[in-house]
Amino acid sequence: MKSIFGLALGLSISFVVNAQTIPTLAKVYSGNTVETSINASQKNPKRQTQTFVGTLTILKQDGQSVEFMYQNPTYKAYEIGTISADGKKLQIAYKGGSGVYDISQNKLVGCGSGRASEGPFSQWINTYFAWCDDLTAN
Repeated sequence: MKSIFGLALGLSISFVVNAQTIPTLAKVYSGNTVETSINASQKNPKRQTQTFVGTLTILKQDGQSVEFMYQNPTYKAYEIGTISADGKKLQIAYKGGSGVYDISQNKLVGCGSGRASEGPFSQWINTYFAWCDDLTAN
């Protein structure tokens, strides 16, 4: 009987320790986004690289679940994410793409990819991009 109680106690202690590793994210992060995109139409393929100043605003955090808005001068998106159990990664998803941030003190640094999510089908199928963010809490 002691070993079963000890096992149950050990599991609950383990759970409490893991719960303490989930960071509360800052309300606003800002910094640089570097994006490489391509319009891969066969008639006129075009690759483009741009650097933007972007802002990520946390709208709601409930433990590991996060809702936020990312925006730069040419783009604005509602996004969701889940923080890993060890509190070191933030996996995100948004209309047309996904990415992963490393969480380190007051920084979110990560990369991802996506597709155009507006316009005609030919634009969606031919336009895609890869991005990397380096954001610091304000």
